[in-house]
Amino acid sequence: MMANNTNFSSSILDRIIFRAVQPTDIPRCYQIESASYPEDEAASKSTLQYRQHHAAPFFRCAFLIDNGGSTSHTDISNGNMGGMGSPSIGGTTSTSSSISRPVKSTPMNLTQTLKGRIIGYICSTRCSSFTEEAMKSHDATGKILGIHSVVVEEKYRNSGVASAMMKDYLSAMERLNSKEGILKVKMDKIVLIAKKNLLAFYVRNGFRAMGISSIVHGKEQWFELERDLPTDEDANKHKCFLLDSFADVDKEGSGNPAGVVLLDESPGGKVGDVTNKNSFDDEELDDIMEDADDNNVAPEIPPRGVEWMAAVAKEFNQSETAFIWPLPNYEVSEETCVCPPKQQTPTASPNAYAIRYYTRSGMEVDLCGHATLASAAVLLGTKQVDGNSVTFYAKHDKLQAELIVSQPSLSSSMTAASINNNNSNASRIAMDFPWKNVTLIPAGGEDHKAVLNMLSNAFFGTSIKAEVESDLKAKFCAFFNPKDQSHALFSQHVLGIGTTDVKEDLFIELTEEGFDLLRGIKVDYSSLSEWLGKESSEVEIGGNRPGCKPVVDFRSRFFGPKVGIDEDPVTGSAHCSLGPYFGTKLGKKVVIGKQESERGGLVECILKQEEGRVCIVGTAVMTVSGMLSMPI
Repeated sequence: MMANNTNFSSSILDRIIFRAVQPTDIPRCYQIESASYPEDEAASKSTLQYRQHHAAPFFRCAFLIDNGGSTSHTDISNGNMGGMGSPSIGGTTSTSSSISRPVKSTPMNLTQTLKGRIIGYICSTRCSSFTEEAMKSHDATGKILGIHSVVVEEKYRNSGVASAMMKDYLSAMERLNSKEGILKVKMDKIVLIAKKNLLAFYVRNGFRAMGISSIVHGKEQWFELERDLPTDEDANKHKCFLLDSFADVDKEGSGNPAGVVLLDESPGGKVGDVTNKNSFDDEELDDIMEDADDNNVAPEIPPRGVEWMAAVAKEFNQSETAFIWPLPNYEVSEETCVCPPKQQTPTASPNAYAIRYYTRSGMEVDLCGHATLASAAVLLGTKQVDGNSVTFYAKHDKLQAELIVSQPSLSSSMTAASINNNNSNASRIAMDFPWKNVTLIPAGGEDHKAVLNMLSNAFFGTSIKAEVESDLKAKFCAFFNPKDQSHALFSQHVLGIGTTDVKEDLFIELTEEGFDLLRGIKVDYSSLSEWLGKESSEVEIGGNRPGCKPVVDFRSRFFGPKVGIDEDPVTGSAHCSLGPYFGTKLGKKVVIGKQESERGGLVECILKQEEGRVCIVGTAVMTVSGMLSMPI
């Protein structure tokens, strides 16, 4: 059907304006109402007239402009009017101050008369209590706004109209309820009743399902939903979350905890402010897309925003906290996909978000896999946005993420069941990351010796956990014997030492036995800071693990004391190099890594060497959600 066609949806949304319903619109609204609801549920024309007359600010519609602004409205639907009545009804209107445009639409001349038709509307009245009797009339001082109808003409359903209309309506109500709004008595919340099949739609739009309603309306069962209206005190509050990324759902408390703060706009500056480059015109967007190959894809952030994010990250005290906000008017290419198998058809308006990462010490890092996974799970797993995919613009990278709605088939030896989950708070996310090669350091050189000395200092002579057997301690001492200047015993367990991205991270491959010897050792993290890489360099230690259950292709540990992370529980970004290294070594295009920290976690890597990308797949489990009260 046309309503499911991507180009049709895009065309419709580009031609919609939202405005308050006028008295002359009531006949058209009644047509849509009576055609959309059963007779025992539909409002009468006189009821709609009452609501428009007494509660006009709360009665808004979606008005579809004719192609070219002057063609007959019957042309819009290819002549299929479905018995919708006279062409004069809702055919022409004059614009007014109540008109608003969709976020992604192009500018229009709002001084002209526009021809078109109403294709949907939302109407509400205020009441003092959420009861059938109270909602029969409008109480101008009522603290509750009760929605009576959310309706879209049938031929325009399933094309994004209802979502766009609801987004406009909620924004309009928040403006009315603000300090600058016209309401003398402010409202506390919005309520409505809905049938079971529409609960997901309202939850995606910020409503909470409260249970089965006692209100009788027609023959079917209804459910009550409500949504708080933000007050002036809420203006500086932001949604925040804690999630366990790359979690093993069979192990409680696994994965790497990450904080996520969801913002409405770039921190420290309003969208559209000339001092903030987070709002772009078409020419600027083209320049950004052209510069993507040069890694220049990130908007600048005002100094206050940077300071605020660092302070919040310290407050969260997680290894990383991600800050995300939408990039308005930004369209992502539909030609790119995250990784096979593709889970959905590209949407007409892909979701684009800026993302920044800060450690618990308040230091910004360029890329963080587990915080990206957590951010994608917040947006996609909890339906903060429509669709199953999102594109993040980090400081130097464009990162795509996709919600896996069905388990992909794996060419790895790990079975789907061993990494899948049935946790309602868990989301399985696939992310597109840059491929990072490992450049090996020649054995016997000064850098090679320096790394061996660093590891000896970090692991030798420290206390060993009581449960570690004495023979393991003896092996460990032999392994890291500093008196053996030739490092002969040490070197037999070191299969390779290298760096990623011009000494960004230090990479060390150990034998299986060598990797196991490190498990019971208390680490001197300060010694791991001695590597003379760049200021924020970190240490990756990896090794093969054949026969491990669940079956994995390699194991790893990750240390980042220079950025305030002694040992990271699970590090997604490290698998940009770990995955390609072990995948190439094992001759596999899909490899599974297990990070053996105290918490531990699982990371799947789908290798796309021809594209220079790594698809990193993991599970994120939400543990906390709430509101952040630190003002920017």
